[in-house]
Amino acid sequence: MTSKRNALAALCSAALVVLGACIIEPSSGNPSPLPGQAGNADSSPRARRAPHGGPVFAVGDSLLLGAVEQGGLGVKLASDGWDLETVAETGKTVRWAVDQVRLRDAVARYVIVVLGTNPGFSSAGFSDDVATLRDALVARGARHILWIPPHRLNSDGYADKDTILQELSRTDRVFVTPDWGKVMDANPQWVVADGLHYTEMGYTAFADFIRDQLARLG
Repeated sequence: MTSKRNALAALCSAALVVLGACIIEPSSGNPSPLPGQAGNADSSPRARRAPHGGPVFAVGDSLLLGAVEQGGLGVKLASDGWDLETVAETGKTVRWAVDQVRLRDAVARYVIVVLGTNPGFSSAGFSDDVATLRDALVARGARHILWIPPHRLNSDGYADKDTILQELSRTDRVFVTPDWGKVMDANPQWVVADGLHYTEMGYTAFADFIRDQLARLG
């Protein structure tokens, strides 16, 4: 009898060991990573993506050149899914941009304009030039125009031009004019002695500003 009891006890002990091995630990609530996926240890930030991306056409003067060549605008936009085409030259005006656009059969739906600093503070004819460029772009496929207004550090010299652009931005659903001048005035260390052009850090910030504003467009 004693031997039978000992055998039964041994059998029960073995069963408990097997049962314990089958117990599943409580889940953390997170699914296990699939093969090729990172686990919880991968906490690197995701690349910021624009809500759309695709072709974007940019036309401008030396400030746009600086944003591209020193600020890395093209690389930044590419990382957001944009394919940037740039037409820019130093000292150019809105009327020059009109001629450049008229040479084309089509432009991208998204357009960046960095013009108005040249030929100077005077706003004579500026409203007509802006309207002409706007119409030329829309006629060739533009549906979102992001126009960075001209600004000189802590100066109202371009106030009349800025007012023209802001008024158009309020009445025209394809036209957007963000307040880059406010950002400039808050960061004078980005601007060189002429009050118009930027340091390398300034062009980097300018490129980031354009990138962020483009991402806001619907």
